[in-house]
Amino acid sequence: MFIVVNTIMAPASSLAVMSYSFRRLAGELRQFEGFLAFELWEGDGTLLAVSKWLSREAFQEYPKSELFRHHHGGMSSLQAIQNAQIAFYDGDVIA
Repeated sequence: MFIVVNTIMAPASSLAVMSYSFRRLAGELRQFEGFLAFELWEGDGTLLAVSKWLSREAFQEYPKSELFRHHHGGMSSLQAIQNAQIAFYDGDVIA
């Protein structure tokens, strides 16, 4: 499994707007083969957007897509990544 964690820190009002957008649009990720799940984790001034993919290769189709540009206000993947705090993990479900 390949996991992508985007850490977003902003004022509560901005996080609420982003959370709403993530919840509204996340289902569109199902069109990508290898997409497994999307989770939102909210904490003190922080929003974690966590997507889970079958593999790194499966994930890499999303940033190349028109849907990615739509989800990120027209930004390319390079622009979006430069403006984000993203961590990538390889993992397994063990229980």
